This record gives sequence, C-alpha cells and structure tokens, in this order.
Amino acid sequence: MNVRQLRYFIALAETLHFGHAAQRLHITQPPLSRQIAALESSLGTPLFVRNSRSVALTPAGEDFYRHATRLLSDFDLAMRSAQATARGERGELRIGFTMYAAWNVLPGLLKSHAERQPEVRLTLSETLPRDLQQALNAGEIDLGIAFPTPVVAPLDYRPLFREPLCAVLPASHALAENACIDAGALAGERFVTFPRSTAPALHAAVTACCEQAGFEPNIHLETHLQQTIVNLVAAGFGVALVPDSMRRLQLPDAVFRALTHSPLIEQGLFWNAHNANPCLGEFLECIEPPVVE
Repeated sequence: MNVRQLRYFIALAETLHFGHAAQRLHITQPPLSRQIAALESSLGTPLFVRNSRSVALTPAGEDFYRHATRLLSDFDLAMRSAQATARGERGELRIGFTMYAAWNVLPGLLKSHAERQPEVRLTLSETLPRDLQQALNAGEIDLGIAFPTPVVAPLDYRPLFREPLCAVLPASHALAENACIDAGALAGERFVTFPRSTAPALHAAVTACCEQAGFEPNIHLETHLQQTIVNLVAAGFGVALVPDSMRRLQLPDAVFRALTHSPLIEQGLFWNAHNANPCLGEFLECIEPPVVE
C-alpha cells in the first residue's frame, strides 16, 4: 500500500466513476483500475462493487474511506510542515542578547520577524557580551546580538546598528542644565562604568572618548549592566558615558546629555556559519543594513 493508491482510492470513492476519477487524477483508466485492484489485494477484501453500469463502496470500502481521508490529510499536512520548516517558516530560533540590545534593536527585530514568520517560535536568553560567543560555539543559541568583537571561523558577524555615546549625570549636577556637553568637562569626576572584560568594544569607546578629551576616567565603581550604571549615577555615585539609547530608561534623578564629539557604538549579529537551522538563514536574509541614530 502506498500514498498513490490512497489518492486513487479516495478519488474513486468520491466520484464512484472510473472515468471521472481518472480525469480528476489526470491519468487514464487502466492504471487507476490496476492500482485499485492492487490496494484491494493488499487489504484482502474488495472496496468497491462494480458492474457495467455503476460503482459502489462496500461496507469495508466505506470504513476504509473514513480512515484514508484522515491519513491522507495528515500526510499532506506533514509534507507542508516539513517544507515550511525547510524554508525557515516553522521551527525555533534561539536568540542570545545583551541587556543593552533590549533598549534599541531587539524589540524591532522581534516584531518584524513575528510579522514575517508567525509560526517560528522565538526563544530569548539575556547574557553578557563576553559569554555570547561561547554560547554560539556550544550550540546553545542560534543568533547573538552584542557589541562587535573579533570572531574566529565558523563564527560570523554582521553590523546592525550604530549610535553615539551620551553622558549620564545626577539631576543635581552642575552640568545638568546644559543640553550638550564636552566630554572634557567630566575630567576629575568619579565614573561609574564596567570592566573591560564585560564588553571590550564599548569599554574601548568610552576610554577613547575620555582620552580624546584629554583625560583618563577616574573609575569609582564598576558593574556589568548599563541599567545598573544609570541607577548608580541617579543615586549620586558619579557620572557615566553610556550608549545613547539608554536615554529610554528615564530615571527622575538622572539626566542624559549629548556629547559634542562621540565615537559611534555598534551592535551586530553573531552566528555560527555551521548552524543548519533554516530559521537562522531566513532571519539573516531579511536583515537590513545598519542604521545610525
């Protein structure tokens, strides 16, 4: 028994006419007759009563029809599902991201993907930038969103988003009245920042911004997350330089001020080129060139 025989049987059961069934199947009557006979032989019972003027289902044929239509429907569904999965339209995509990405690129990416591929399940895991490549190499995630860092094959990287740094000051700070400040005005201030090992690219940008303004930052406190940095500044523990999208945090005791000169901070996508997940390939094909805020 095979799927072709099921299709032939259903066509004949629904038309009860060899000529009409053959026409529906786009075949001639002889192969239809042979396949129906082979199906009956494999079942060991006739499915149709035939005479020169009519065709009718036997009781066994009526029972077999109910099961055959369900089987064929499930088979067709399985084929469509497998084909959709192969195209990346169904399945699971595991995304690792840094907390910073949640304030800029991540929400838009997720919304766009959900609209484009609603049947793909997205699994999110928040991590530190330093741990993202290890997760990709271990196959724990399919895609990473983080600051740029050197990659070694089979890992790959694509820029996604760029924006400047801004200063975060306690609301009571003397410079809080200015809409835009020069980084040099922060010389001598106590800085709240993060260890270089947490996000080397962002650490280098913050350090370079201070050095170009003629000073080295006086680091008072270090912590891993940008949100924590902003909260500590709001509590009066110092000042900080953070990516501009952190303005969305909007704490009442902290103010964000543009810098007259700032390097651009980049976010990008990391993935393992050996990852065969079709959902990953579809996602990468739809990514647009990086934008600058």
